Amino acid sequence: MMPLREIAAHLRACYPAEGCGLILEDQGGALRFAPIANIAGSAEALSTSRRSGRDGYVMEAKSLLTTLGAAEEAGGRLYAIVHSHPDVGAYFSKEDRDMALGGGDEPLWPGVRYLVVSVRAGTVDGARFFTWDGKKRDFAEEEVADIIGLS
Repeated sequence: MMPLREIAAHLRACYPAEGCGLILEDQGGALRFAPIANIAGSAEALSTSRRSGRDGYVMEAKSLLTTLGAAEEAGGRLYAIVHSHPDVGAYFSKEDRDMALGGGDEPLWPGVRYLVVSVRAGTVDGARFFTWDGKKRDFAEEEVADIIGLS
């Protein structure tokens, strides 16, 4: 079952900044959400992004690597990368796409989905998954209606 309640709560708590995290799948197929601190706008993040926490996200590297490593050691895997868009809607921005592709024409994380959640005035009002479609050479979009209104 998708951990939508936990995702919604974390992203609402981060508002008005972007929130971020990972959805991890264990070896039995169960999904869980791991929030990761957004350090965009900090001195630590300047080497990778000039954006602020209000209009961008940079996951704190140590937490990101520790979380991924623990999941993989336990036989799990990265299922999705999550972030919110405060007050602008759940869409895959040019920067989101560019980061997912890492400067190339294939995703950096093959098979990993991207969940973008819209948070307006502190309320989740939309979400979409973006998944690489190799035949179209682009990301396909899927609405996630079940997240709206979760508290």
